[in-house]
Amino acid sequence: MKYVVAFAYTLLFAFPALAQQPTVVDWSYEAKALGEQEYELQFTATIQPGWYLYSQHLEEGGPIPTTVQIHEHPEVNVLSEVSESGDAVEGFDEMFGIDVKKFKKRAVFTQRVKVGESLEAITGYIEFMSCDEEKCLPPREIPFTISFRG
Repeated sequence: MKYVVAFAYTLLFAFPALAQQPTVVDWSYEAKALGEQEYELQFTATIQPGWYLYSQHLEEGGPIPTTVQIHEHPEVNVLSEVSESGDAVEGFDEMFGIDVKKFKKRAVFTQRVKVGESLEAITGYIEFMSCDEEKCLPPREIPFTISFRG
């Protein structure tokens, strides 16, 4: 019974702590018109000093890779894979024991799409994980909506 009570107290205090997780990566989104209903979607991460955001291309057993996921819609045709650029650091990561690619300061994830004329916005989410030299924050999913009209 003592263990059940201890577990209940742990849950009671752990969930509010997770809700107060610091924001070390700020995201912005935009669609750049390319013509003929084609757009370049840009997802820009601004990363706080001392923190890192991980690439979408990582080995198994390491940190959670960054993933851009567009919700399926009959008027959305994805034309390219997601590309990434920014202030990258590559090499062996002591915390995970593998080679990783991670971004500091800023990272931009880009994808081309073609949309139907009546579509007003694309929705989806970005899943990512951020770490400093000593600890990692739990993975997060940030929803996004990118408007094509007005």
